[in-house]
Amino acid sequence: MKAMHKIVIKVGTSTLTQGTQKLSRRSMLGLVQQLAHLQNEQLQVVIVSSGAVATGQELLNSHKTDQSIFSKQMFASIGQVKLIHVWSELFSLFDLQIGQVLLTKEDFSDQKRSLMRDTLNCLLQHRIIPIINENDTVSTKESRIGDNDNLAALVAHLIGADTLILLTDQEGLYTADPRLYPNAQLIPIVHHINEAIFSLARGSSTSLGTGGMTTKIEAAQIASQSGIQTLIAPSSRPNVLIDLVEGRRIGTLFLEESIQRTSAAQI
Repeated sequence: MKAMHKIVIKVGTSTLTQGTQKLSRRSMLGLVQQLAHLQNEQLQVVIVSSGAVATGQELLNSHKTDQSIFSKQMFASIGQVKLIHVWSELFSLFDLQIGQVLLTKEDFSDQKRSLMRDTLNCLLQHRIIPIINENDTVSTKESRIGDNDNLAALVAHLIGADTLILLTDQEGLYTADPRLYPNAQLIPIVHHINEAIFSLARGSSTSLGTGGMTTKIEAAQIASQSGIQTLIAPSSRPNVLIDLVEGRRIGTLFLEESIQRTSAAQI
């Protein structure tokens, strides 16, 4: 695993809520403490944060399964305000500033890509942590990216990150769903993403998030093709981000294509 300098970290709804129906401030504070440490180590960090819809449902005390686009946009609208407020309060405990960035697929178009890249890099140069989410309130079917795993990979490519970290409620990628098959084995490293790897991921999801393991593999593939290493790691592990940056083997590492080409050449 190569050294990390510019990192995009995706935090899913299941991580922010710890499987409950509301934000877990304790869990979020633990992440913020780690991110503050990384900032002090002069690393550049970008957060892609899910949780707006779940937060909106918490505020309205409405947890019924309503799949209409208008309800989701309503929950996202009020939930995003509260979500970014909680992030801001927690980071302020460490005298750190954040910047909210809401994106749609159009922001990665040729016309807007350079502007968004420069904006994000400007935030990083001023030691401001960008907190990114998809702009669910105004996005349409045509403009949606659809999940924050792929959004995180696109952001990592956009800003030239060296590492993408996808935090989840699982230890990493397994040979089978560990919740159904106790003998499933964790896969520590993936050299090449193919159909066999995707088949291991299918069927994994959570009740609160929009993604599962499949979208994480898709994100890892985007990152790998961009020369970015990807780590799927458990958010519940204490100091998981610090341990990853220090090179400890946790979760599943997906090598970037440049490493794969070098290894093939050596063979």
